[in-house]
Amino acid sequence: MKQELWLNLPVKDLAKTKNFFTALGFESLRDAPDMVGFNIGNVPVMMVAVAEFEKYTANSVADPSQGSEVLISVDAPDRAYVDDMVGKVTSAGGTVFSQPTELQGWMYTMGFVDLDGHRWNILHMDHETTGK
Repeated sequence: MKQELWLNLPVKDLAKTKNFFTALGFESLRDAPDMVGFNIGNVPVMMVAVAEFEKYTANSVADPSQGSEVLISVDAPDRAYVDDMVGKVTSAGGTVFSQPTELQGWMYTMGFVDLDGHRWNILHMDHETTGK
């Protein structure tokens, strides 16, 4: 059986969230009264209004400024994409927490926080260097 994976993230303002992720260049999937969706790294990511998210999870939304539960990583086609994302994130109102840097000699990465405090990693992997 083939199964799909998608992520659901709580957000405070659907319109601002839609503008933010559109400015970053991600493909919009659908809008609904309580959510907006994007295709990010070939994974559907649903940005769900906090009240609706809490209904789905039967739990309150955690404060992401107090800790990190997940780091969402998105593959980048090249280093230039990683570099360009810094300006896009900043212009759209996000916060870059990690400037572009090379890690372990084969990863080029940057990190940002979206409007709701979710942490994202944009990552180009040089597979020729890793041999994989």
